[in-house]
Amino acid sequence: MGLWAGWPSWALTKGTEADTPAEWLSRQDHSWAVASFDLANLVSAWPASLLAEYAGRKGCLLAVGVALVASFGVLFAPSRWAVFAARSLAGFCKAVLYASVPGFMAEISADQARGRLNVIVVLSDSLGMLAALSLGPRVPYVIMNGFSMVIGLAFLAAVIRVPETPHYLLSKSRMDDARTALRWYRPRSTSTDNNRRLNQIMLAVQDDMRDPGTYRELFTDDGNRAAVLLVVGACFAQRAGGVGCVLAYSTTTMPTHGPVRPENVAIVFAVVRLACSVVAVPLIDLYGRRPLTLGSHLALAAITAAYALCLLYIDDRPDNWGPSACVILFSMAYSMGAGIVPGALVGEMFPNNVKSHAVTVVSLVSSLGSFIINKAYLPISDAFGVHIMFFVFCIVNAAWAILAYLFLFETKGMSLSAIQDHLDDYNSSSSSENEDKSKLPGPGARS
Repeated sequence: MGLWAGWPSWALTKGTEADTPAEWLSRQDHSWAVASFDLANLVSAWPASLLAEYAGRKGCLLAVGVALVASFGVLFAPSRWAVFAARSLAGFCKAVLYASVPGFMAEISADQARGRLNVIVVLSDSLGMLAALSLGPRVPYVIMNGFSMVIGLAFLAAVIRVPETPHYLLSKSRMDDARTALRWYRPRSTSTDNNRRLNQIMLAVQDDMRDPGTYRELFTDDGNRAAVLLVVGACFAQRAGGVGCVLAYSTTTMPTHGPVRPENVAIVFAVVRLACSVVAVPLIDLYGRRPLTLGSHLALAAITAAYALCLLYIDDRPDNWGPSACVILFSMAYSMGAGIVPGALVGEMFPNNVKSHAVTVVSLVSSLGSFIINKAYLPISDAFGVHIMFFVFCIVNAAWAILAYLFLFETKGMSLSAIQDHLDDYNSSSSSENEDKSKLPGPGARS
């Protein structure tokens, strides 16, 4: 998805030569070209969860591979509607990935390596973004689209070889297939170790499936409700904290008279994100999710406030390094926490019986926030100034930093069942409080 994340930054600023979006997209169309991705992500959230539940993790990845190839193929049509359709297909892909990949990564990884394995997804996304931002402005539009199609085909070919996860297979009572899949994912483990692990997975799946989850259970069960609120907060802040706008509009709304051209700043953004994501691989399991979240969002709040002040007071100066420096610092701060922690939390926080429902709710809320922010960015920036939106980003990041400090608990090194036990403590605490209240004498009781 990194290729699509970086697409607006280079494609919408291509020259007006034939067969480029500049030929058929107006300034007003730019915001829809960006936001149609989020709108499709929003409306696809529920169908994507159904696909994850009935087609499995591998089925979802196959669907994404086909849709990715189709999305880049649609771009060859010289039409504004082709752009909107392609971006919408890409938004569908993101919804399906959001519904399947966190669970997929959590189910195939060891407890100690779960965070690092989730970061690999971010690394791949950053690499695709870097390829888009570095190659896109320098090669013809059709060549870049063809290159992107080849990458999509390579992804599809790779997914065909990957087996379904043992968790999903056991949930469908396919014991032999689950044993074969576990051997594929753990080739160095002995048969005894794999059988022991298979029994653990089977017990966990049976425990989850004994009580089939519903959307109602997400909000009536205190533990599930706490998990939903925590993950929704993390994902909403990740999307609405400014990363989509910084990336998509950095080449169109950054000051053009500064010492560094906006398109070059966008490339540095991608390079820094890739490098910092590599650094973050060991940090997420070394220091934990909570410290990275707090540090990242506090830094993002300070950086977006500084960016807004630079635009507000020294926008027209040719030596104004502020916006360029802030974009690079934003990439660094985002990659070290906000960009990696929510994906890990999505895969960790929910039991299997409600996971697909929970991911749907989280995806709906975070996609709605992303759509509103990305659609409003350009009109508000044109009407009142870019600095207004960066003050909004500052507020979002600061608010989530405070809430995470108060409510987010650490999941580093915890097994998925241990995390559920911790969340179930909310039920125990709530029940104990209710029992204590019921034992209190009423106002008319005698001592």
